[in-house]
Amino acid sequence: MISNPVPALYFDGTTVDVLWDNHDAAIEWYRRHMAWEIGQTENWKPDPRCTQGRMTRLNWGTWLISSLTSERLPHHYAERGTVESNVRLCWRTRDIKAVHRRFQSDGVRLSDLYRGPGNTEYFDFWATNEGIRFTAQEDQSVQEDGFVPSWIRIGVRELAQSAEWYRRYMGMEVENDFSEYGFVIMSLGLNHQRDQKSLWVLEQLPEGAYTGKVSGQVWPVCWIPDREALFQYRTHLIDSGIEASEVGGFVTRGLISFHFYDPDGNRLNVSSM
Repeated sequence: MISNPVPALYFDGTTVDVLWDNHDAAIEWYRRHMAWEIGQTENWKPDPRCTQGRMTRLNWGTWLISSLTSERLPHHYAERGTVESNVRLCWRTRDIKAVHRRFQSDGVRLSDLYRGPGNTEYFDFWATNEGIRFTAQEDQSVQEDGFVPSWIRIGVRELAQSAEWYRRYMGMEVENDFSEYGFVIMSLGLNHQRDQKSLWVLEQLPEGAYTGKVSGQVWPVCWIPDREALFQYRTHLIDSGIEASEVGGFVTRGLISFHFYDPDGNRLNVSSM
């Protein structure tokens, strides 16, 4: 019997929701602009209610997922054409100014360079013709060309309250508190490297920022090893007044997932098998 309503969560990579007709073009975009390659392909339906499905794994556990369905799925959906999410998936690169110039030359939509958490330079860029936002971060210690994983940035209104919320409801630990600089670094374990940690940065949103629920196209996913614990965890979140989706996927047997929202409308995703 599972006694802890908040099970151990492990960061398991990222799912990117891609339109069905754009799947091949999206693969080519990432190959061209980020030097990523195909690691695995599946004609897999993320939910039995889909009529068709496709899933492609690119570098660093990044899965592109597309499906055709005649109904709204409980978990596998993204809202397009609305406000931008306050969840940023960051990728470190050695020479960010050179990458910024190259993206500009290639016609990629991108932001100006700016300073962010960790006192380093960033820029946001919008991938594929769907405008899927990622964030580049400079790290001159990176040895290889291209992009390697960094932390996940989440915009919140109140740093101290949010840090406690993530500790209480996701089991995150505070690694460094830089509240005086507008951010707190927290951590979870890594699913496939249990001796290492994934870093999540809670950063202070500017006054007036939108904090309603947003289901963007980029979903950092946390893994729960015990399948039954996922259902118990969802019940605990709902009993605690936290909005959670229905469980999507193959509920009786196979991959299952659901998402919920933090107090600032940031979507958080969990899966199990």
